[in-house]
Amino acid sequence: NRALNSVDLYYEVKMPEFFFLDHPLGSVLGRATYEDGFAFSQQCNVGGNHDVYPRLGSNVILFTGSKVLGNCSVGSNVLISANTLVMDIDIPDFSLVFGRPRDYVIKHVSESYIEDFLQFDL
Repeated sequence: NRALNSVDLYYEVKMPEFFFLDHPLGSVLGRATYEDGFAFSQQCNVGGNHDVYPRLGSNVILFTGSKVLGNCSVGSNVLISANTLVMDIDIPDFSLVFGRPRDYVIKHVSESYIEDFLQFDL
């Protein structure tokens, strides 16, 4: 994957049946738990903090430069905006997240917002 797609996908990572790589240049995916509908863009990182790895629900999208690290439980139907760092925090279902630790903004969004954004039925 590193040679073909410029993404570092650790060999022990079990990817879901349905996932999407959107220009994954410079992305690193670690030993997290991923569910169907996972999508990520360039320079995204998912990894551990003191050997504790995140759990990502279904239909989670990481935008350019976002990072999910450590003891995180990211709910289903979550958008993590560009250059956001999610570390050792739980994110509820149907959320839009942006910011950094101590300055997080976690905004609840409706199911219709997610459906309109993705332009397909979940």
